[in-house]
Amino acid sequence: MAKRLKHFFKGKQKPISIEDKINAALSGDAQSNALDFVAFLRANRISFNSNGNGGEWSGWDVGGTVGNSIGYIIVNGAEEFPGPWTIWFNSCDFFGGADDELKEAAWAHASPCGKCKGWENCGGGARTIFGKEFDRLCHSPMIFMNPDAQTLEHAKKLLLMLK
Repeated sequence: MAKRLKHFFKGKQKPISIEDKINAALSGDAQSNALDFVAFLRANRISFNSNGNGGEWSGWDVGGTVGNSIGYIIVNGAEEFPGPWTIWFNSCDFFGGADDELKEAAWAHASPCGKCKGWENCGGGARTIFGKEFDRLCHSPMIFMNPDAQTLEHAKKLLLMLK
């Protein structure tokens, strides 16, 4: 058994913190904004888990769940989608408390369903975000790709509304 486990873990890195992953994969504003977002998650006691590693980031993974399935974050430093870092929201069921600027930000980050990976029934479909109807959104209906500081503030407000 031990020999089999040793073979399974051969070549895999030990878990690292998400901050270490961010520092390794990102630079400049992207790094600063991603670190700010993780600090926000921790300060607001919104858990971050990467494949159940209790907040540690496994070196062979690039994503993890935010909160109790509130959303998902990926950090990979890539130039193409979904890089260099992206936040998805698994819900858009907001209840009140949003000004027009926040509503506009939410609408601007609605994520159209692309039938990813050829899934015929991916869970996407018609959704409503702050009273605005969308015909076909992803099963994760909002996406924030490489958010700048202002966009990140909107994402934080929205995340707190879902917490």
